[in-house]
Formats: sequence, structure tokens, C-alpha cells
Amino acid sequence: MIPFDRNRALDILNNATARLTARAYIHEIGREFSLTPFQAKKVLKTLVEIQDVAYQDLYGSTYVMESFSKPVRITDRFFILPPDVASIAGSNDIDIRISAGISFGSGHHPTTRLCLTALDRLFFSTGPAIHLQGGKAGDIGTGSGVLAMAACLAGMSRCTAWETDPNAVSEARRNVAANGLEDRIKIIHGIMTAQDLRLSLVMANLRFPTLKQIAPDIDSILVPGGHLILSGVRVWEMDNLKTHYSAMGFSIDWEREEKMWGAVTLTKKP
Repeated sequence: MIPFDRNRALDILNNATARLTARAYIHEIGREFSLTPFQAKKVLKTLVEIQDVAYQDLYGSTYVMESFSKPVRITDRFFILPPDVASIAGSNDIDIRISAGISFGSGHHPTTRLCLTALDRLFFSTGPAIHLQGGKAGDIGTGSGVLAMAACLAGMSRCTAWETDPNAVSEARRNVAANGLEDRIKIIHGIMTAQDLRLSLVMANLRFPTLKQIAPDIDSILVPGGHLILSGVRVWEMDNLKTHYSAMGFSIDWEREEKMWGAVTLTKKP
């Protein structure tokens, strides 16, 4: 067997700025481990056989993605797994079932993991957030619906989730149904705008220019003392993001970086 570091091979997918075709992934594997094309193909074959990666057909092309075929622990509490796979979660764990699709939010990308880590911390590691139990949440740019589902499964009573991509809207609704949350999560096909909402928690995994643009709308729907989880930001954008939201009256509670991506949890001052 050709020696290679499995985690480094998967990091190639996580760190890519665009989806990788099999050919492109083989090229990157070869470059990462100094392998011949034949050896790199063998590595890809091994990753497929052990169900770490899978092929995905999208718009007439075939790409490589991390596999959905087995449960994956994302944080101390949250597991992500396919709808038809048996749970391996313990009594204190939370399963989130997601079907493989083209929408963002499988749990493999660093920004999704960071958001779920922030939720885990907010609900299960910080005493002051006990008031979130039973409150209402919002998820801006929901993608697969993973953050909306995680928030409700952690204790929020309801969540309104916005998404502009019609394919993602369809997939998010299927995922919500697979988790039995149809009565608690409302998926809206459209852009989040300022409206008469009183939310205790808002989540947005979006790029920095968008997070800066929608900051006034987020401020308008979040109650004083409410919590805000932001990600989708490159590490070199984090200071600008924190400065912008701090100037609006938000205090920074927690931040973390992973593979050149960052996330931050903030509280709206009373």
C-alpha cells in the first residue's frame, strides 16, 4: 500500500477554493505526497474504498467530495450522518441527518464545523446562554439547513432560515423533514430583509462583504442580549469583521480559526 497521510489528503478537499474533479484531486495528491500519477490514483481509490471520499455528479461533471456514507463527529455533541445510516451517538450526543446534495453545509467544510462548534459551546458550555432554550433563531443563507437544525435540536423552539438558491431550498426542506423538524423550521426562498422578528439567536455563514452589508438587518431582528454566530470569513478579514460589529454595539464572546477560516460569537448589548 502506498503510504500517505489520510488527514492531509482530506485537507486538500477542505482547503480547495473550488470543487475538485477527480483529475484535479489526483494532481493535488501527487503534488502533496510527491507521488506519480499512478500512485496518486491508487491513493484516491483507497480513500473511496474506505468511504472517506465519494464521487459526485454535478452539472455534467464529476467531482470528488468527502463521503456522506458514515456518521461523522463534528463537535463534542453534534454528529452528522445520512438519513438511512444507524446512529452511533451516545446519550448526550445530537444527530443531524443530511442527504448528500450540492448545497453547502455538509459539516466537512471548516466554516460549518466552526459554526457547529460555536453552537455547541453556546448551548452546552456557557451558563448564561440557558435563556436560549425555547427561543427563536434565524439562519441566513442556510444551505443544507444544518445550522437551523442544530439550533433546534440543541433547544431553540423555532428557526426561520433564508436561502436564495432554489436547489439548496429544496435540499434543506428534505433535510428538515428527515430530522422531523418541519413544524419548527421554516425555509424561506429569498433574501433576509429587516422585518418584524424578535430572535434570540442569529447565524450566518457567509462571506465578509455580505456579512458587512446585512449587519443593519441582523441588528434589527436580534433582541438585546441576543447571540450572533458569524463565519465564512477568511482569517485576514476577522479584524475588520469584529471592528464593524463592535462599532454597532456587539460584544465579542468567542472566536476561533481553522484552516485559514474564522468564526466569531457575539452578543448584542442591551
